[in-house]
Amino acid sequence: MLRPVPQGGTTAAGAGTGAAAGEALVTGGAVVAAAGSVLLLCFTVKAGVAGEQTPIDIADTFYGTHFGDVSGWVQGRYPPKGTEPPATIEMEILIREAPDGTEEVTTSAPLAQPESVSPPHAPPSGWPDAESDGESKKKRGRLYVTYRKLNKRTRLYYSGRTSMVVDLGLPLDLQAQLALRYRDRNHHVDENEDPKDASFAQAQLDVFDIGAAIDYNLRYDDPAYWRIRGREQQLMDSHGGAQSDTGKPHRTENVVRAVAKDNPRGRRFHDAATIRWGELHRYTGY
Repeated sequence: MLRPVPQGGTTAAGAGTGAAAGEALVTGGAVVAAAGSVLLLCFTVKAGVAGEQTPIDIADTFYGTHFGDVSGWVQGRYPPKGTEPPATIEMEILIREAPDGTEEVTTSAPLAQPESVSPPHAPPSGWPDAESDGESKKKRGRLYVTYRKLNKRTRLYYSGRTSMVVDLGLPLDLQAQLALRYRDRNHHVDENEDPKDASFAQAQLDVFDIGAAIDYNLRYDDPAYWRIRGREQQLMDSHGGAQSDTGKPHRTENVVRAVAKDNPRGRRFHDAATIRWGELHRYTGY
């Protein structure tokens, strides 16, 4: 379930109050909106209208659930709660938007809940206190992702990367897909004035890696960051290279390189990526 929870709301009762549409809880697959916080609900509706995968679809596919099949539930095609072993994973998502428009996404898992005897739609309870939340944070890491987006009009690819803080105790594949979906919400491509250009298809995952730099300012000390930077450049080069390298006719939608040719860390990035995933393209720096 993806349920928006405003900043400061720590219980189900508090989920309907607060001003910042910032936090969300992911459990299985369905979406419930809380008053004053409709960010993820709007995201789900927008994706559904556009014919793209919604968070419900992603969770249903990952867990084998059917929360997106409303008619199926109405017709009673799925067993009621308690008739089969529970397969629920809860994930708390916090979205912070900086004044410059950039977003920082973090995820964590609330404590496992004892099986409830209340009705299927009863709200969750028993959120972790400060001490248990601190224990959860010990399992956190930073997930780095590389991806590509096809411009359906030009048939050229845009290659990019993103990252978010994740809970290492939760499925990493699912969190990587969430990172991509949030990146798609606020995607920019350098040569397009309109950041929501309809010509671009949904971002497709290339690879992901897990690092230790919770604080993004420390990323240059994180080998996972080296690998993802090198992979981003290799991915871009594999599609034809940045426009700054090739000139016209353009071969990709990337205006500039991911790693400058004279970047002193360029070779380190390239070699780190090659060791991790193999060489997708030869080194193109100086």
